[in-house]
Amino acid sequence: MRAHLARMSGVALLGLSLVACGSGGGETGDTTDGSLAKINVSVTPGTVWGIPIAVAKSEGYFEAAGVDVTVSPSPSGMGHNQLLASGVEDFGPSSPSQALAAIQQGQDAVISCGGNSQTPTAIVAPIGSGLPTAASGATSADVLEALKGKTLGMPAAAGTGTSNLMVQTLAGVGLNEGDYTLVNIGSGTTAQAALISKQVDAAMAATPTAETVVGNGDAIELTYLSDDMENYQMIGGVWQSRRSWVEQNPKAESGFCAAMADAYKFLQDPANKDAVNDYVVEAVGTNTSASAIDQIRENFSVLTADLSEAEMQKTIDGLTSLGVLEAEPKVTFEQAVLVSK
Repeated sequence: MRAHLARMSGVALLGLSLVACGSGGGETGDTTDGSLAKINVSVTPGTVWGIPIAVAKSEGYFEAAGVDVTVSPSPSGMGHNQLLASGVEDFGPSSPSQALAAIQQGQDAVISCGGNSQTPTAIVAPIGSGLPTAASGATSADVLEALKGKTLGMPAAAGTGTSNLMVQTLAGVGLNEGDYTLVNIGSGTTAQAALISKQVDAAMAATPTAETVVGNGDAIELTYLSDDMENYQMIGGVWQSRRSWVEQNPKAESGFCAAMADAYKFLQDPANKDAVNDYVVEAVGTNTSASAIDQIRENFSVLTADLSEAEMQKTIDGLTSLGVLEAEPKVTFEQAVLVSK
């Protein structure tokens, strides 16, 4: 269900959730002495991954699953493929385009533990923008067409899957490269600053950045891409790891996946409303309105530990037809996803 942009204040959602849990450093993976398996996870601040990890830690799901998880912010300027290859992390959230491209190119990569069935994504603009809005009857295609000659802020650099998907989406409404300018403004506070200073005419913002900038009165929502743009109704994010690490450490992998599944269920269970509200308030600030908290909770509905083969194949086919993935060699579900036993 569409989670409309909430009025929020304080820090970007989940930014405060990136606290280390467990012990860092040293070898990770399965153990033979009965101790907890160690796992390093990196998460980009301002994304939808921090709260479920905080839930898994605080509710004891990691320990119950036999894993000791250390969580740290992803280093600036490094993608998860680099972090995984260097051994800095064992799991990291990636766009499906990034993960699938790595797999297609033969890198030591695999999708494991599910992710987001889709990521709520909006186009926002600085206050006072004269661009069309869904509120005035414009479709997402209308809004994208109006970006001709404009500068569009993006949460990722040119050449990434996120950027390539937007390029192809703009091409679908008749805009070719050169008709617009894409600028990497990141997410969270950096995106907020770019909008406040009007460095961009508009920006693509995924939850929770969109809620933050609109809720703080720093931007207006032009359109919600996930409502009516097929390109933004595919899988929006995945947990990526190294295939070799997963195959060598089945207990660590299955434990992490089990804990995340429990955390998602906790967040999505109406019976836990009050406790979930506390987690949200801890992340976004005590002055967040009750209606905003309700809408933030609604976003947790996209989290799933079990991305189905049909969903993944739809995403693979969609990204291939758009040219984000190469037509050959074809990426198969078996190559892309390692399912816990």
